[in-house]
Amino acid sequence: MSFLSPWFLIGLLGVAIPLVIHLSRRQKAEKVLFSTVRLLKRTPKKMIFFQRIQQWLLLLVRAAIIALLAVAFARPFIPQTVLDRTGWSARSVVILLDTSMSMQYADTFAQAKTTVLDILGSLHAGDEAGLVTFSESTGQVKELTTDLSQLASFVRQLDSPGFNSTSYLPAIRLADQMLQGARHSNKTVYLVSDYRQRAVAAFDTRWRLSSGVDFEGIKIGDENTTNLAVTAVKFPAQLVRDQEEHVIIARVRNQGSQSLSEARVSLAIDEKNVETQQVDLSGGSEAIVTFRTHFRKRGIHRGSVTVDDDFFAPDNTFYFAVNDLQPVSVLAVLDAAANSRVTDEIRWLESALGKRGRSPFHLDLIRSAELTDGALQPYQVIVLLNIGELALARLTAVSAYLQRGGSLLIAPAARVAAPIFNRIFQGLSPARLGQKRFTANGDALSITGINRRHPIIKSLGLNDSGDFGTARFQGYWSSIPAEDSDVILRFDNGEAALLEKKVGRGRVLLFTSSLNTQWNNLPRQGLYVPLVHEMLRYLAQHEEQKPSYTVGEPVRLMLPAGNAVRITAPHGAESILTSAVGDDVFFRTTGQPGFYAVLGRQAQEFLAVNVSASESDLTSTAPLRIGTAPVNEATRIPLVQGAETEANAAHAEKSQLFWWWILLVVLLLGLGETLLANRTYR
Repeated sequence: MSFLSPWFLIGLLGVAIPLVIHLSRRQKAEKVLFSTVRLLKRTPKKMIFFQRIQQWLLLLVRAAIIALLAVAFARPFIPQTVLDRTGWSARSVVILLDTSMSMQYADTFAQAKTTVLDILGSLHAGDEAGLVTFSESTGQVKELTTDLSQLASFVRQLDSPGFNSTSYLPAIRLADQMLQGARHSNKTVYLVSDYRQRAVAAFDTRWRLSSGVDFEGIKIGDENTTNLAVTAVKFPAQLVRDQEEHVIIARVRNQGSQSLSEARVSLAIDEKNVETQQVDLSGGSEAIVTFRTHFRKRGIHRGSVTVDDDFFAPDNTFYFAVNDLQPVSVLAVLDAAANSRVTDEIRWLESALGKRGRSPFHLDLIRSAELTDGALQPYQVIVLLNIGELALARLTAVSAYLQRGGSLLIAPAARVAAPIFNRIFQGLSPARLGQKRFTANGDALSITGINRRHPIIKSLGLNDSGDFGTARFQGYWSSIPAEDSDVILRFDNGEAALLEKKVGRGRVLLFTSSLNTQWNNLPRQGLYVPLVHEMLRYLAQHEEQKPSYTVGEPVRLMLPAGNAVRITAPHGAESILTSAVGDDVFFRTTGQPGFYAVLGRQAQEFLAVNVSASESDLTSTAPLRIGTAPVNEATRIPLVQGAETEANAAHAEKSQLFWWWILLVVLLLGLGETLLANRTYR
């Protein structure tokens, strides 16, 4: 639009008409003036001069009122005219702000915030902008808006970066999706980051932005960096009781562009400093530090190795947990009809659990006639291997034990009779036994049906195509699973091999073959020992935690259904996790390095969480690789011109509100004109 709009012409006429009227009235008034000469000659000259000023001032006020009204009504056309003459076109931009751990170095994040504010300040009224914070995944998201001041206020209030790693692709993908609904065809993605070399190298260069979207990478931070980090610690995951001295080995590495020649490294156990060593780094980029220490008390010990480094603190300490918990208590029941005191099944079980004192399990033996409620109390798991019969009193004690939260492992074999078993364990067993089945002509069954979602199978770590190796079964019990039981393993003929059922607060596992070599060769396979261990750990509702986790890594906790655990983070925040239907709960708020205390289980535990060693590498690179990779060189598809013009006009209408002030001035001038006209001599 031009200044010669209809409203502008009306404004010019509003100024011209009063002038014409004034001149015509002046000619008609000449006769009156001549006839009043005598009267004017008698009037003082000062009064005549003052009256002329009042008349001209009144004319100017009236002309200003009309002109301002014209400007107020012509206001929608003026901004667009100016923008057309300057060549400006409305823009839609999304700003990606890196909040990964490396942005904590020196004042890098403060520089990044200033850069984002500068980008927002360079935009015009009618432009729209969005903002996304990101690290290894996207964080806070501000959708596209024309309220740039609100975005700027949000940027100023951003906290310091977190401790996560850097990944560019998720954030760029999100920005591209946000710009699909943009109002303007001029679209740009700004990526503000320190561009650490490892993150840039991991970027998938095959991905492209949508057609018409530009990309601009803005690098922040110092080229020369200094950083020492403890990147790894090797330590005993479990303590061996008869080994007094334990070795802890730490790796200290130069992760900046400038090297340091020496450093002090300290070992702390349970928050007490144990030893400090001076490390020589002059010969290379890393050094190995060896500590020797003792663990005096039982329980989970919190260990940490720290390097003195004032340049970059987040990766100075590596945290780990050493487990010296009481072993899982297991009670194996001896069959009264067995010929020897220790049967073949018990010997294989003892061999799988290992020597007492060095094993995570504590195994005791008891005759079936000695089963009482008091005798079962100290144990977490009861094992019934090839038990032919139990007296009613013994069965009552076992049932009460399960109701309280104890667990039971049953492996029937040759001495078991199906009718007696089904009668004794009715309501307790995961399945009713049918017939003893034996393969013929040298054939054997294998286990092929595997419930990979079950905690026992997850803990075994079988690969996707993994099976039970060369384990072959010549004998087994056919079974009819109970309605409330789950089948964990199946033979290749479809029969159940391992089943589970929950009884009260406890669990029952039924293995439909033998756990010795009587009906299969499983005990001679490498999988036998870990399978027995994981079954007993699962039944004891005990899961060994990893000695350390990485920031952002979810932690799977095992707890009885309906129970809850309270987790206290290093900074004091508390989380309560519950499970009403399952045994698995996941703690996902591991966003800070340090120790997380887990309360509410059998004993207090600690989760050790560390930063990623890759994020400690402060070597930077130019953003050119990312800057050229995601841009789509295909022909841009502009928005429909009419729709874009309408959008620009809508934004101009929304942002240009000063015309209300013009109308207010007109109102004030109108009041002033009334007062002045009443005081002016005619």
